[in-house]
Amino acid sequence: MSVSPSGVLPRIGPSPEGDPELQKHTALLDAAVSYLVAHPRASLAQIAAAAGIGRTTLFKLFATRDELEHAVAVRALAVCQAAVDEADSRWAHRSDDGGLRALVTALLPIGPQLNFIWRTPSLDVDDEVHRVYLQLDRSLIAVLGRARSAGVLRDLPDWWLGQSLYALVYVAWESVQSGRLARLDAPDLVLDTMLSGVGAPSPTHTSTRRSTR
Repeated sequence: MSVSPSGVLPRIGPSPEGDPELQKHTALLDAAVSYLVAHPRASLAQIAAAAGIGRTTLFKLFATRDELEHAVAVRALAVCQAAVDEADSRWAHRSDDGGLRALVTALLPIGPQLNFIWRTPSLDVDDEVHRVYLQLDRSLIAVLGRARSAGVLRDLPDWWLGQSLYALVYVAWESVQSGRLARLDAPDLVLDTMLSGVGAPSPTHTSTRRSTR
């Protein structure tokens, strides 16, 4: 697995309503993921300052950077899983694409979480994070499988479809953050590339089709 500091995190994922301490803890992890994406080599003191808490408070919660990165990753995966579940339960069974558009639309705002999960080396040897990531992957592939059954996607390996979608979503999120891509245009661009690729129609195929008419 290897946001800009001002990026706005989506308000999805497990909600700690009714528990002020848990709300603070979740807010800390959400602030940390944004800061670490923009500043991957930041110290714990810098992360604490960015999250608006004291260095001592952060050290009481996480004694080492690995502990913090583990907690941030678990929270990030929970947000990602919630996005997939929301797309799956709310729209998937009422669309003719198996929920593909709903999935893409749900994943695009969580670029910071995906970025952190893929680009943090310590997570490669974190068994719990790996287990939760595999569950997320299974949920995503289930949606892609329905899209394939609906005739929207080609009969390609699950892992290839999943990695292709992740890559396109990631690039689209980065492009929105840099100002090259309008946020509202991102889902259509991801879907068009996913479904049609980037190659131009073959002139040979075009002429063949015309000659058979």
